[in-house]
Order: sequence, then C-alpha cells, then structure tokens
Amino acid sequence: MNITSNACSYLYIALCSLLSSFLHSQMIDYQHLGLQQAVEIGLKNNKNIQISHLKHTMSVTKEKDLKMEKLPDIEFHTSYNQVTNLFQHQNGVFNKATKYDVINGMYDFTSSASIPVYMGGKIKNTEKKAAIDTEISALKTHLDERQLKMEIITAFLQIHHLKEQQNLIHDKMKEDSVNIKQVKTLKANGVVTVNEVLRTSLQLSNHTMSWTELDNDIQIAEHQLKTILSLPENQEMHVDTENLISDSTSVPYIDQLMENALEKNESVEMTHKNLSLKELDQKITKANYLPKITAGGEYFLKYPNMMFFPPEPYAYRLGMIGVNLTYPIENLYKNKYRMQEARENIDLAKLQIEENEEKIRHNVYEVYKKFEETDQKVKIAEEAIHQAQENYRIVKTKYANKLSLITELIDADNTYLEAESNLISVKINRQLKYYQLQYTIGNL
Repeated sequence: MNITSNACSYLYIALCSLLSSFLHSQMIDYQHLGLQQAVEIGLKNNKNIQISHLKHTMSVTKEKDLKMEKLPDIEFHTSYNQVTNLFQHQNGVFNKATKYDVINGMYDFTSSASIPVYMGGKIKNTEKKAAIDTEISALKTHLDERQLKMEIITAFLQIHHLKEQQNLIHDKMKEDSVNIKQVKTLKANGVVTVNEVLRTSLQLSNHTMSWTELDNDIQIAEHQLKTILSLPENQEMHVDTENLISDSTSVPYIDQLMENALEKNESVEMTHKNLSLKELDQKITKANYLPKITAGGEYFLKYPNMMFFPPEPYAYRLGMIGVNLTYPIENLYKNKYRMQEARENIDLAKLQIEENEEKIRHNVYEVYKKFEETDQKVKIAEEAIHQAQENYRIVKTKYANKLSLITELIDADNTYLEAESNLISVKINRQLKYYQLQYTIGNL
C-alpha cells in the first residue's frame, strides 16, 4: 500500500513539473520577445552558464570531499596461505637436505584503523583552499552571467539599430515613390527629361536594395540571439525593441565610478582570493618541515602462533594501539626551493592585484570618456539633422521651381538620410556605452 502511494505521489509531482514547464513556455511570447524575458531564458538555457554552474557544484563537492580527510581510515584484511615443509641444506645445496615439518596452513583476520593527529596544518589549509576555490567558482559564475546579460543587451541594441535603419529606409522609399510620380508628371508636361526620371527611379532601387540587406541582417542578428539563448532551431523568434533607448542616461562622476568598480567587479575579489590561495600554498609547503603524527591500532586473529618459537599450532588474538611520529629529514634540504617558489608566487599574486586594479581604472575611464563622447555626438547629430533637413527643403523648393538640378536634389536627399541615420546610430551607441559602463563597474 505504501509503495503504491509513493509511486502515485512521484507521478503527480512529475506531471505537475511537466505542466508547469509547458505553461511557462506558453506564457513566453517568442514573436515579441522582450529584453528581460530574453535574459531570463539565456540564464536558464545558455550552455556556458550551465557549465559554469556545474563547475561551481563540482567545487562544492570537492570541498566536502576534502573535509573527509580528517576522518579515520579503517581497513579489514584477511589472507590464507598453504606452506610447504622446510628443507634445510646443512651440507650444501648439492647434498641431501634435512626435512623439517612445519605448520602448513596459515591464515589471519586483521582490522586496523588510523587517524591523522597532526600533519603540520596541511589538512586544515587544504580545506581552506577548497573553500576559497568554491568562492572563486561562485564569482566566475556570477561574472559569466553578467557577460551573458551584456551579450544579450548588445544583440538587442544591434537588432534595434537595424530595425530603425530599415524603418528610415522604408520612409525614404515612400518618399521616392512620390518623387517619381511628380517627376513623371513633369516629364509628361515636357518640363524635365527622361534622365531625371531615371535618376529618381535609381534612387528608389538603391533604397530598396538597402532595405533588403537590412532585412537579411535583422534575420541573421535574431538567429544569432536565438543561438545565444540556446533555443531550438525550429523555434521562431522575433524581438521587441520598443522602449529600449532612454534619453535620460546620467552617470556619476568618474571617481565614484572607479570606486564602485573596485568594490563590485568580480576580478578584483578573485585576484585577492588568488593571493590567499598562494599564502595557503606557502603554509602547506612549510608543513614539509614539520613532523607528522598519526594515531591508530589494529586487532587480529592469526594462525599459527608465530609469536613463540617454535611456532605453535594454535590460533591467537592480539590488539595494538599507539601513536606514530614521522619526521622527513630530507625536506630540510629538499624543501628550500619549494619555499622560494611559494614566496615568488605570493609576490606575483600581489603584482597581479595591482595590475588588475590599474586595468579596471583604465577600463572605467575609457568607457566613461566614450560615453561622454557619444553624448556630445548626439547633440552634434541633432544639429546636423536640422541643417540637412533645411538644406533638403530649400533644394526641393528650388527644384520645384526649376532652379536646381535633379542631382542636387538627390545629393540633398542623401545628405538628409545620412544625417538621420547618424542620429539613430549615435543614440543607440550612447545606450550601448551606458550599458558597457554599468557592466565595467559591476552594476549590470
């Protein structure tokens, strides 16, 4: 009855789990996938993140395993041997030997146990190393998750950039169609030549080609994002990039940013923990100079009794308990360069801490200056677009009054398009630099 009840319980739990997974997949709108949903899917599905979590689990398991070294070693041994009679050559091996009857059967049953009492601190420091390795593994996992978030954000911004450029080209294609109709009307009235009709049609063809290229680039970028999220190949996916760009992206002063980076960036903590590992390695190496003490004992049943002479054909029991002390004298001279290497590793770890902090400061400074640069570029691009728009309006008016050529109108149109495209690019790049700055200081 209990077995049947337990089986039903397990089946119920399994069905609930499958139903929950199914409903979760149904709740995700892959046709309008948002940034937050993509990040959640990536953290769950991405293979690199799964590997990172597994490595962290392995570090925890190793730490638990090393703690078992303090427990006693317990063994059981048994053996049976059949022994021949003894032949003693009293007058040389080429002469007849004298035969002595011995006890032919020998067996023993032995149980033994030993436990380390003092190993110079090796066990304790090895456990500390394992604990630090687990902490480093957790930091690496967190860093991998942040890198994945940054990768997903970059992919979203790239797709958003392509879509905005495509929308811009689409608007220009509509405008080209209107211009072609106007030019054809002027041609019918004999105001313009066939060449001007061809030039306006060529402009539409060029914009149509650009739109097609951008459409393919969007599909490629979305497929790349799908690969990052480890989604099935047959899963159709399109991203929603609305409200992805913010015009109010302010950041603190550079000094505050550097301070935040040195506090939150995982690499800073990892280099400090690496120094702790090297210091523990030095202690473990130093333990080679120290004696090792173990306690243990054994209890056995043996046959025959070899404790007496001559041996007696009786089984006997005996127990022993005691302490063993070992002092490796050879390490007084063999351990010299190991200690020197341990000290050099500590010096190297300290230099790596300084180098890493300098690198982080520079990275923060570089990304901060690039963010400032994009902020200035947005203002310049906004001014440029007003100028290009006004220039296009003037040239278009002149062309309508036959005061300018079609080539001048197309050049003004291309200049206006380039200004609009640049404004889109610098705004998206500013948002990207903002996220990169947040990633560098450890906030993302």
